[in-house]
Amino acid sequence: MGTQGPLADTGAADGMATRAAAETTAAPSCIGTTVAYGSTVCFAPYGDVVWVLDTKKDGMSAAGGVYTDYGRGSRVCVNKAGVDHWVKCDYDYWEKGNVQLRALRYDSGTGKFYVPDAWSDWIPVDGKY
Repeated sequence: MGTQGPLADTGAADGMATRAAAETTAAPSCIGTTVAYGSTVCFAPYGDVVWVLDTKKDGMSAAGGVYTDYGRGSRVCVNKAGVDHWVKCDYDYWEKGNVQLRALRYDSGTGKFYVPDAWSDWIPVDGKY
């Protein structure tokens, strides 16, 4: 948990250049936007790590759903750390499989997930497109 996640501002114009980290060999795949969803969700292939950033101060938590194409049940990584903080969830996926990410909001008071949401394309777990 913290303010540094799988991406770091290196002075690039978009401010989202990939961070050279020992735990990743391929660039993380990310979805979500600050304005529309309040969540950013990223998948780092090496280590099967899901990162979730809460980007909107609205009393709800950012959440990242993870789905597979090989029958494994879905999982949800919920960020309860608050706005502008990353939360890391370590999972173990089949290296020959693919995952799909979903960025959405979660209200712990009601136990409900809210849209609008964003879906990624299928992402190879091994990071090789």
